[in-house]
Amino acid sequence: MRIALFTDTFPPVVNGVANAVARSARALAQCGHEVCVFTVSDKSSGELERMANDAFRVVTLPSVGLPIYIDVRTSMPVGLALGRVKKFRPDIIHSHTPFSVGWEAVWAARALGVPLVGTHHTFFNHYLEHVHLNYPWAETLSWKLTVAYYNRCNLVVSPTRSLASELLAHGLKRPYEILPNTIDTQLFRPEPDATARQKLKSTLGLPGPTLIYMGRVSYEKSIDQAIRAFALIARDIPDAQFFIVGDGPGRAALEQLVSTLGLGGRVRFLGFVFGQRLVEVLQASDVFVTASKSENMPLAVLEAMACGLPVLAVRSLGLAEIIEDGRNGMLLPPDDTEALAREAIALIKDDRLRVEQSRASRTLSARYSEKEITRRLEGMYAAVVHRQKSL
Repeated sequence: MRIALFTDTFPPVVNGVANAVARSARALAQCGHEVCVFTVSDKSSGELERMANDAFRVVTLPSVGLPIYIDVRTSMPVGLALGRVKKFRPDIIHSHTPFSVGWEAVWAARALGVPLVGTHHTFFNHYLEHVHLNYPWAETLSWKLTVAYYNRCNLVVSPTRSLASELLAHGLKRPYEILPNTIDTQLFRPEPDATARQKLKSTLGLPGPTLIYMGRVSYEKSIDQAIRAFALIARDIPDAQFFIVGDGPGRAALEQLVSTLGLGGRVRFLGFVFGQRLVEVLQASDVFVTASKSENMPLAVLEAMACGLPVLAVRSLGLAEIIEDGRNGMLLPPDDTEALAREAIALIKDDRLRVEQSRASRTLSARYSEKEITRRLEGMYAAVVHRQKSL
């Protein structure tokens, strides 16, 4: 099958959607499909293809950066991709964005008469503050425009049931499927050897138990609450450490908070970490924590689970579909730093419980393996193409 993927964010940009699209493209190509990614970037098509080890083709569209949101670029949705898409001759088009590049997918699907699949990845209304539009009217407009886009698709895909329910509540009329994000469970895995794990801890300078957060460092992730919870944990467990992996516009303010709370040296901002190094950081950690109320299906949580980490998170949106409360972690009330600290302390001090939840996390992560999710995606593509041909 010839598959065209459209996205307005792609590696080396670091975020969940960029990573999800790149992994899907690679997995589909490995299954023998011919894949072409249409995106915007400050890199050339050749550079992006080389970064992907030439596993699939990449076409970059003319674009400009948006200063109001770091790493975001946009193009004019006026059919700039049509000639290149026509030359590729796709059997199906899959859009991962309802913004400018996504409209290029709509025009191309309509012009070429091929089916269009659209994946909606996140709750955009949680990000309106970044563009200074955190008002009720802007949230209403955001949902209206989003649903208007996906009602032009032959099939709508959502990583979680909670996000799909919101689309339906706001007027989605098209058929939809739930398809979780995928992770590499071969790369992200626990360190089975206790001696090797202790060596990892020593290499990273970890004298005691380590909590870890991984993801975008920004206001909507409520990392300040996780840091305040860690301040309570640190009083009870003097050798505890807290890793924050990732970067973003909130880092400077959070570093100031760490200093104010007297946690310098105990909370460590690692910035972006990739590949085997990231796996080692996760393997050396003991508990994954997040206070974010804006998560749909974060790859960071799935990767932590695959490495065997129990997860402490808030009961909000898609997280309740990933974490089984009491089995591989705990789902806690939003904005309750004391509860987060209390459960973290209990988990750190109870070796038996931590080991049980660690094993459960690894077991549950198999649901998100590339092989399983790609197989389901292929089935969705085949069904949509068949329906289109039968019309």
